[in-house]
Amino acid sequence: SEAKAFIEDATISYVDGRWKDATRSYYWPYSGKLNFFSYSPAEIKSNTTVDCNTGITITDWDVNANQTVDIMVADVQTEQTANQNVGLYTGVPTIFRHKLSQIVGFEFNTFEDYAHGHDGSASKPYQNEDFVFIVNEIQIGNLIQKGTYYSSYDVGTAVAKIGAWIPDGSAVASSYTWYNGSGKEVLYSTSSMTPVTGGLSHIMLLPQTFANPGEADPSTVPHLKLVYTQRSYTSGTYSDVQKTAYVSLYDLFQSSANKININRQIKVRITFNLQADLITWAPDQEDWNDSEFSVII
Repeated sequence: SEAKAFIEDATISYVDGRWKDATRSYYWPYSGKLNFFSYSPAEIKSNTTVDCNTGITITDWDVNANQTVDIMVADVQTEQTANQNVGLYTGVPTIFRHKLSQIVGFEFNTFEDYAHGHDGSASKPYQNEDFVFIVNEIQIGNLIQKGTYYSSYDVGTAVAKIGAWIPDGSAVASSYTWYNGSGKEVLYSTSSMTPVTGGLSHIMLLPQTFANPGEADPSTVPHLKLVYTQRSYTSGTYSDVQKTAYVSLYDLFQSSANKININRQIKVRITFNLQADLITWAPDQEDWNDSEFSVII
């Protein structure tokens, strides 16, 4: 109740070998202690408020409209009285954490070598009873990408202190196409699919928990959609059957309590399996580095 703002709305940048406010200098008070709340980038200021009792609030943030903006919030620094030596710098420790998550890739392989070592080349042409899978489209659909972030007054690395996003249930859902083309053959070895998301190498995601869709059509709920061609070779020729598979994001993220956690990079690995016409998965999420989700089709 006695706390007063000492520094407000200061934009810190690297100037003359130091991280500081380029327009004003600040000095440590003779008495009292300071708590520091920081966020990045400064461009989100119009959506952001800071309060010593509640921390940082980022209101109505539209991830879909700001796919290139990487929101970060620093661990709160409490009861500070002087600069500290932090790595190569001297100042207030300001350790930022990503508060969104992102899909960074899709990988494909087959459960077994259904092409029996053949790859369609002149030296290894396809033979009778060879099967090939061709990816035609990958899409993330019906995902809410607008919400409000609350950091709490003691935001930090502990699970209970990383903050939380509250999705805006009234927002229009967004969909993203990672790949849509003439098709890419999937062989027994793992291959990656190049994104076609407007030149982006990732899809920023709003962290959130997904509701159980029950018996609802998976195409109508937040989902991963895969369109692919199953090609079978017989008597020197082949026949194609195009198929579409859906998996709800509730099911895809089942092993992580049906949610996209904060500060995660996600890689989806999809495995084609002729022995079973179903999708299974074993997701794992890690701090802002490659996370792999195994999906068997």
